[in-house]
Amino acid sequence: MDYASIAEQILHAVGGPGNVKSVVHCMTRLRFVLRDNAKIDDEVVKSITGVVGVMRQAGQYQIIIGNDVAHVYTELNRLGSFADQPQAEPQEKTPEKKGIVARLMDVISGVMAPVIPPIMGAAMVRILITLLHMVGILSKDGAVYYLLNIIGDAAFYFFPVLVAVSAAKQFGANPYYAAGTALVLMHPDITTLLEGIQQTSFLTFLPTQYAYTIFPIIFAVWVQRYIEQFADRVSPKIAKNFLQPLLVVLICALLALFVLGPLGAIVGDVLTGVIYWIRNHLGFVAVGVLAGIYPFIVMAGVHHALTPIKLGVIASVGFENFICISELCANMAQGAAAAAVAVRSRNRKLKQAAAAAAVTGLFAGITEPALYGVTMKLKRPMLGACLGAAVGGLFGGFVSLKCFGIATPAVVSILQYVEDGHLESLLFAALTILVTAVATFVFTLLIGFEDIVETPTVQNTDAPVTQTQTQIQTPQKHEAADPIPVYAPLQGRQIALSEVHDATFSSEVLGKGAAIIPVNGEVRAPFDGTVTALFETGHAIGLKGDSGIEVLIHVGIDTVNLKGKFFHPTIQNGDIVHTGDLLLTFDRQEIIDAGYDVTTPVIVTNTQDYSKITVPEPASACGENTILLMAY
Repeated sequence: MDYASIAEQILHAVGGPGNVKSVVHCMTRLRFVLRDNAKIDDEVVKSITGVVGVMRQAGQYQIIIGNDVAHVYTELNRLGSFADQPQAEPQEKTPEKKGIVARLMDVISGVMAPVIPPIMGAAMVRILITLLHMVGILSKDGAVYYLLNIIGDAAFYFFPVLVAVSAAKQFGANPYYAAGTALVLMHPDITTLLEGIQQTSFLTFLPTQYAYTIFPIIFAVWVQRYIEQFADRVSPKIAKNFLQPLLVVLICALLALFVLGPLGAIVGDVLTGVIYWIRNHLGFVAVGVLAGIYPFIVMAGVHHALTPIKLGVIASVGFENFICISELCANMAQGAAAAAVAVRSRNRKLKQAAAAAAVTGLFAGITEPALYGVTMKLKRPMLGACLGAAVGGLFGGFVSLKCFGIATPAVVSILQYVEDGHLESLLFAALTILVTAVATFVFTLLIGFEDIVETPTVQNTDAPVTQTQTQIQTPQKHEAADPIPVYAPLQGRQIALSEVHDATFSSEVLGKGAAIIPVNGEVRAPFDGTVTALFETGHAIGLKGDSGIEVLIHVGIDTVNLKGKFFHPTIQNGDIVHTGDLLLTFDRQEIIDAGYDVTTPVIVTNTQDYSKITVPEPASACGENTILLMAY
C-alpha cells in the first residue's frame, strides 16, 4: 500500500494543509479538526484506495483506515507536521446542543485514543507474567517476577501522566505543565500527607489515590489552559520568564489537589457506578445486550470513553467482566458476518473485501473494515452481527468470563482472558468466540442480503492494462477506427477534472482531460511528439503528438506564483520527445510546504478536433504504463 499517496490524497480532499487545525489517530481512524468543513469532498475521500469510510462525530472529521492508520498518519505529518501542533478543540456547529455527559464522553474519546498503545502493551506484560507463573517458569518471590510486574504496572499506575499529555494536546494547553500537575497528584509524599489530613481535618472528601484515574487530571488540564492565559496576562514583561511558570504550576497544583481532583474522582465513581449497576441488576443478560448494541457505540465514535472505566475496574479488582466481554463478542460478530458475506456473495470484489475484513476482524480485532465496508453497507448483515454478538455475550456472561487486560479483543489476544490458577477460563474464552462466530455466521446466512451486482469492465485492447471507461461527453458510438492514447505523465492518483480546485480547469474552459495527484516529482512524455511550449517558470509544458493531439501538463495550482522555484525542466522548446522521456522534475514536498496544491491537470487543448475524449474511472492509480486519456 502506498501510504504517501493515500496521505496526499486525503490531505487534498479535506482542503489542504491550511485547512487542518489538528489531526490525531486512534487504532483505526484519522481524527481531523478542520477550519472549514465545507471544503471536505466526501466522495473523493471515500474513493481513495485504503479508505474504508468516513464519519462526522463530535466536531471531528474521522477517516477510517484500519490497521494501516499509523503509517498514513506518519505520511500526513511529513506533509504538514501536524504532530507538532496542539490538538485543537472541535469547532463544528451542530443543530442540537449536546448535554454535559455527551460532551464529556466526546472529550474522553479524544483524550484516550492516543494513550491506548502503551496501556495495551503494559496489559500484555501482565498477562505474560500470569502465564509464566502458571506454567511454573516464574516464582512470585523471584526478582524477575518483581521486575516484570513493575514494567506491567507502571503505565497503569502513572496513567494520569499519559492522560495529561494527551489532554493538553486536546485542549491546546502546555503538555509539560500538564504532566507536572499529574506528577504532583502522583507524588508519594502527597499521598501520605492527604492520608493524614483525612484523619485530622475537615477536608475528608479528598481522595488519597489518583493512580489509574483519568477524570481528575482531565479536569485539571482543561482549567490549566485558562490559567496559562491568566498568568501570561498578569505577569509583567520584565518578570514573565519566571513569574508566569510560577503562577501556572502553583495554581494548577493547588486547584488539582483541593478542587478539580476530588471533583473528577466523584465523576469517575458516578459513571462507573451507573454502568455496573446495570451489570449487577441484569446479570449476564446485560453482557448480551451491550454486545448487541456495541457496533453502534463504535459508529458513534465514543467507545474509547469506556476505556477509563475498564481500567479503573481492572486496577481495583484485577479483572473486568462486562464491557470487555461485550467488546469481544461484538468484534467476533463483525468478522463472522463479513465471512458469511464472503461465502455467499457472487461479486468478486465484494468477496475479496469481505474475506479480508473477516480475517482482520476475527484475528486482529480491527472491525472497521467489516463494519463500514460490509455489514453497514449491506444493512442486513449488521442485524446478523448484532444478534450473533448478543448470543455470544449471553454465553460469556453466563460462564462468568473475565478479562485481565485491555488488548484489542480478538482471537490472537485470547490469553488476556486466562485467570491465574484456572486454565478452564481459556476454554470458556474460546467457546465464547466460537459461539459468537457460529451464531453470527448462521444468522447472516439465514437473514441474507442484497448482493451487489458486479459491473463488467470494458476491455481496451490497446491499453497495457484493463480499465473501466467513463465518457466525459454523452455516450455515443466511437467514430474513429484508431483512438489516440495519452499515457499518464506522472505517477499518482487520477481524479476527474471537475474535482480540481481551480475553475479554469474544472470548468473545462481550456479543454477536456483529467488530473493527477502526484506521488513523486517527475513528469514524463505521455506520447511521441514535440515540445511546443515550455513556460519560463517551468511549471507547465505544452506538447503536440505525432498524431496531432495537443496536450497541456500544468503542474500544481497557482504554481506560476513560485516564479520557477522548485521546477527543473530537462527539455527545451522544439525538442522531439518519445513516450516515457523525462520532461521535468519538481520538488513536490517543497511546493506543498510553500502552501500550494500539487494536483496536475492534463488537458487536451484541441478538444474540438475530436468527437469525444474518454478517461479511466476516477480515483484509479496511474503510472507510466497507464492510459490516462483516449481521444476519438
